[in-house]
Amino acid sequence: MNNSSSATTDFLSIVVRLLGLVMLLIGLFVGIKVIFEAWDLYKEPQNIERFADAIEQGSHLDVMLAKFTLHPKTNDSESVTQQPLQAAATSAESLRLTYFLAWIIAVLLLMVVGGLASSAIRTGGQLALYDLQVKRFARQLIEEARKTDRRD
Repeated sequence: MNNSSSATTDFLSIVVRLLGLVMLLIGLFVGIKVIFEAWDLYKEPQNIERFADAIEQGSHLDVMLAKFTLHPKTNDSESVTQQPLQAAATSAESLRLTYFLAWIIAVLLLMVVGGLASSAIRTGGQLALYDLQVKRFARQLIEEARKTDRRD
């Protein structure tokens, strides 16, 4: 019975260590990808334009902002509806809120993914080194038990 239990424990220990190693490697890969993406945005900041355009297509924030800046105090709905959309787009090109929003979102996403990668590395390392931690803890318990036996 004891031999079967030991074999099962050894098998599970190997599986846990392998899963920890896989998690560690995935975390390292994702972390490296995040670093390269951040470096790429630093070297070529115009790449954020695609992201800003996608935000604009989905939300139309720049067009809405242009409408408010062109006619901030008009109550006449006809003048707003007759306003050509091209004029709003031209004004939106001067100040693109979505460009700044895209930078904020990109930086936040890089930080979140980097944090997840860091957690995966830490957890994978702990799982891969699980036996060492358990042995260290058992050794400390034995030493404490010996110290209390000597005091009595």
